[in-house]
Amino acid sequence: MSMPPVTGPQPQLPERDERRSANDRFGDDGQQGGSKRPTESTMDRLRILTGLAGLGYLAISVIARLPVAMLPLGTLIMIVSWTDEILLGGFAAGAMALSMAVIVPIYGAIAEKIGQRLVLMFCVLSNIAAILWLISESVELQKPSGGSVTGLLSACIVTGATSAPVAALARIRWADESHRLADRSLLSSSLAFESVADVVAIALGAAVTGVASLLWHAHSTLLLVGAINLVSVSAFALTRLRHSAAPLPKPGPPSPEKQRDNATRRKLMWFPVVGMGTLGLLLGSMQSSLVSLSQNFDSVEGVGLLYAVLGLSSLVAAITANLLQVRTSTWGAWLFWACALTLVSLPASMPGSIPTMALALVFLGFVVGIALIVTDSVATAVTPNGTLDVVMASTFAALLSGTALGLVWGAVLGDSLGYNTALLLPVLSATAYLILGHTYGYLWRRYFESSILGGKHSAQS
Repeated sequence: MSMPPVTGPQPQLPERDERRSANDRFGDDGQQGGSKRPTESTMDRLRILTGLAGLGYLAISVIARLPVAMLPLGTLIMIVSWTDEILLGGFAAGAMALSMAVIVPIYGAIAEKIGQRLVLMFCVLSNIAAILWLISESVELQKPSGGSVTGLLSACIVTGATSAPVAALARIRWADESHRLADRSLLSSSLAFESVADVVAIALGAAVTGVASLLWHAHSTLLLVGAINLVSVSAFALTRLRHSAAPLPKPGPPSPEKQRDNATRRKLMWFPVVGMGTLGLLLGSMQSSLVSLSQNFDSVEGVGLLYAVLGLSSLVAAITANLLQVRTSTWGAWLFWACALTLVSLPASMPGSIPTMALALVFLGFVVGIALIVTDSVATAVTPNGTLDVVMASTFAALLSGTALGLVWGAVLGDSLGYNTALLLPVLSATAYLILGHTYGYLWRRYFESSILGGKHSAQS
């Protein structure tokens, strides 16, 4: 049956016309023909995941990624509190976050050879030892001898390199399972959950870090990370998906048109990866900038609470976006929220006091939370099935790399020029995110949408 061209997605129609634009031929999951269940609600998605993995597994996977969110900020607070040197703290936390990013693809490759369980158990034991080494090196810096900066940075690198990349490995598990079941909707549901789980980890990690540093000692966060490693990461390593569903028939070979589309999408799929790096740069520079700001009020330990405001508002945004089923996988969503992020980052760059900064962080955090989900959704939508696990690991590594760079740059500017200059970095990061979103949207429309800029598919209409 032939149908006339339409301009918007119509997931309820059982048939597809070859002349439809890419927004119609590619559903929210980015695959030709759309997803199998395009109208799933958040509860439907959660029911799918709990039926396959269990609610306990989902909870464990969220708690097990807290150490990666807590370690850099906890290290930054501990070193600045004990030495009053924001530059050293920024470099130490940045070295830790960068080693986390570099080691992710290495652990992923090793896990493919020997399995995730051995990799995760190695991370649990070695990371606890590395944390104790890091605390010991930090204590030495307070002695009259001054300790060793080289030893401190080495301990930070080892601590980061032995941190379990739970978020990346969880995404790989879901990708493998959806490939085994030939069910793209499972992957869409799982990655939607993973996006929210990352935001939850950022929020809880910042809140727990701030409270632990404020109520106990500066190194309490690192000791707590060791306990979380021992309990939750070990549980994540020993827990497996149930594999209760039977595999569906494998899809046939892609058509020549789909092969051309996949080749184009492989060129576009790195835009959201770099975009995730700019969001990491925003978050990392905000951490260092808030430490510099708090130094002026003699309350470095309270910086975690300020960052928790950012994280908790991000959590509210993520939950709201999922409950309202906000469309997040299109170039238009990226462009809209990138503009919003640039606007709300401006008030945060001009704080008059701690309360005004906290208020600015509420709005900034809300937009950052949705921007994280949008970037993850765009990466999932544009990436072909065969390279999805690589892109998912790359987005996680890009987020950590951007965080590392932001921590160092923020510390350098905060130490040399003051917190007002350091707070310009989040604005620049948001601007870079906007430029990437605009470029991605331009290229998507040029390649896939008909009657726009002479796109290649308009000739086939």
